[in-house]
Amino acid sequence: MTGGCHCGAVTVTLSRRPEYVNLCDCSLCAKSGGAWGYFCSAEVSVEGETANYRRADYEKPAVEMHFCRTCGTTTHWTLTEYHDGDRVGVNMRIFEPSELSGIEARTLDGRNWFGETAAAYRRPVGCLGSDVFL
Repeated sequence: MTGGCHCGAVTVTLSRRPEYVNLCDCSLCAKSGGAWGYFCSAEVSVEGETANYRRADYEKPAVEMHFCRTCGTTTHWTLTEYHDGDRVGVNMRIFEPSELSGIEARTLDGRNWFGETAAAYRRPVGCLGSDVFL
């Protein structure tokens, strides 16, 4: 599946649909408009030039956000050197809603989660649809 930013300068191609999408409400995700599907780096191909941002309110930020240099659409994040693993978060809002139909949506309580414990969810898990996802 392939999605992209608003102006079309950046495209992201995935080798599969995500198992679920996290709708995180932490300050960074809420303000970037992210709805995250998680993948190994080998499952994600990004074409086009992106800019990046690391949150300044954490000494060792976990992720680096990537966005289109032209239109500003958040496309994905990558882990920083402060965290081990092979994980990429892709903003599933850059894909057509019809491609995401039926994928489980989880509302992550990111405002009250700091990574030391298992993530908590605010609302019951549901399926993505235009009324929930967009």
